[in-house]
Amino acid sequence: MTELTLAALFLVGSHMGLSHGAIRRGLVGKLGLWPHRLVYSLISIVAMAWLVLAYKDAPFQVVFEATIRLQHMALSMMLAATLLIVGGYTIANPSAVILEDLESRGPLSGTLKITRAPVMWGVAIFAFAHMLANPDAGSLIFFGALLVLAIAGGWHLDRRKQAEGGEVWQKLCAQTSFWPLKAIVLRRTKLSGADLSWWRLAVGLGLYGGLLFAHKLIIGVTAFPLPL
Repeated sequence: MTELTLAALFLVGSHMGLSHGAIRRGLVGKLGLWPHRLVYSLISIVAMAWLVLAYKDAPFQVVFEATIRLQHMALSMMLAATLLIVGGYTIANPSAVILEDLESRGPLSGTLKITRAPVMWGVAIFAFAHMLANPDAGSLIFFGALLVLAIAGGWHLDRRKQAEGGEVWQKLCAQTSFWPLKAIVLRRTKLSGADLSWWRLAVGLGLYGGLLFAHKLIIGVTAFPLPL
């Protein structure tokens, strides 16, 4: 369990540290942008591999009871996670593209009206859902690290992009929000049926169904809880 905790801290710490403004600027200045990205990616792969291996070797220590209701809640949350992840990876995501390029692609998609960090929130919901369904300490540390990384890392990236993006990012922020649905609740934007991409919804549903049926084959445990 100690190794798993260290691996979780290394995963979150390395991501946050290497992407911190001053540290990142220094490394980019010395290495160049693409070499820095390569080093960042390699460290991320090593950190994730260590976390997975430590999780596999961690002892099973029950922390709470994963009731049927919690398992059903996790199952429902996973649908939102897959829809956000598919939506985030199939659009011009402001966290992954040059902002001027994003602006040139026309009106905002429905996904960005929900949150301008859809992939991060998809991963966060995925992690939290698995924390509800897995009552052991090892799973809480493993998925908790992913949850912290997704939200804290996503927020940190959002702030960095705001500092780098200037007027284009300010315009984007006026119509969207980092926190899901906040811009809609505050009426900075409006989500209508016309904003929804039905093929993305179909792909998200397909991914959700595929994960459910492949869960036992890949993980060894069924994803279907008993009926309520």
